[in-house]
Amino acid sequence: MKTLTKEQARAGAMTADEAGEGTVERALQIEGSMAALLSRQSSSLEDWTNLLKVMRTTRPWMHLPTKGKPYGEVFKWTQTQFKVGDEPLGREQLVRIINAYAPNRGKPIVAEFEAAIEQPYVAVAETHGGARPGSGPKPKGSSYPDNLNSCQSDRQRGTSADYLMAQLIAKVGTDVVEQIGPGRQFPSVMAAAVHYGIAKRRVRYEVTPDCNTGNAAARIVEVLGPDKAAELVAALTVCLTLPTTETN
Repeated sequence: MKTLTKEQARAGAMTADEAGEGTVERALQIEGSMAALLSRQSSSLEDWTNLLKVMRTTRPWMHLPTKGKPYGEVFKWTQTQFKVGDEPLGREQLVRIINAYAPNRGKPIVAEFEAAIEQPYVAVAETHGGARPGSGPKPKGSSYPDNLNSCQSDRQRGTSADYLMAQLIAKVGTDVVEQIGPGRQFPSVMAAAVHYGIAKRRVRYEVTPDCNTGNAAARIVEVLGPDKAAELVAALTVCLTLPTTETN
């Protein structure tokens, strides 16, 4: 597959906007998304079709492992980076994964994806200190590599499984995928991220009517910090001193 600049692209090739801002950063995010889907037991057909849709335009195999020497082919990238059980993730494995969610739909969905990526690719220049090409407002419902899955509002940068998996791959390597999942070293992507120092352990404290108020107060200060805890005390005081309104 030949990589074209915007000026070299023939009529009918994708514009920069349609190319989905294919950059190294986006490629790493997609790689994290793929790894997260493979490690989760709760992914869906929609998750995989959304991922393939984004990959049609951003094409991570044209940017990774390095921009100067990319894989160049989609299944060369997937077979190098991912495994399904003990098998490298190739075309046949991808078909089987999709068939697991929608029997007999794997081959047509993968064939449609392969046909789409035969379209000449427009390389999008990466800029510094300004907006990237096509970085303006996007049409409603447009997909992005860091917003691929069904529960999109919960899967943005920071603590989403896709983002954390991308960070894990960058820090630990693709072998980390094999460490995550039921019965493995880490039950979740978050657990692995905490272990490797990428995310902080979530702190929770349940307050019940029969709790020790001294312990609860100390824990609240520990979690919120002195300033925020003081704000909470002020808010509680207001709530306790306001007259209650009874309804008939």
